[in-house]
Amino acid sequence: MYNINDVVVYRRDVCRVVDKIKSDMTGELCYVLEPFHGADGSVRMQVPVANKAGHLRDLITKEGIEELMQNVHSIETLEDKPANMKSQYVALLKGDDITDLIRIIKTSYQRNKARQDSHKKLAAIDGEYLNKAEHYLFSELAVALNMTFEESKEFFEEKMKEIDKEA
Repeated sequence: MYNINDVVVYRRDVCRVVDKIKSDMTGELCYVLEPFHGADGSVRMQVPVANKAGHLRDLITKEGIEELMQNVHSIETLEDKPANMKSQYVALLKGDDITDLIRIIKTSYQRNKARQDSHKKLAAIDGEYLNKAEHYLFSELAVALNMTFEESKEFFEEKMKEIDKEA
């Protein structure tokens, strides 16, 4: 059970628990969540405390970030089937696992690099989902590490370079 002012992730958005109320519609006890970034109070969501759908989770910890970075190379990319790349990306974004964001990022980079090497135009679908995955990943890391979005992205990229050198 979360408390008021706890920071959580609902679906892919980092949110702060601002209240607990009983839903007018269902009578269930609900968390009132406010998105962490751009929290001006205009957007609030009610999420049942029971969390039956499983879309509410703890914010990643510093230890979890370290583990994630150590395992990046073992996270497999998606199967490269241009006809259904969008559906693969969409399915991963609908999930709650942070490693799915890494899969999208790795796959997009790999596909874009292959297209560049073949002197082809970059695929818009890869760029779109790369941006979405990076937004969700680095927004969560930024809050967990008490950094800005850009600082968290730079931190992640630098750590990945260090890990590559050690390998």
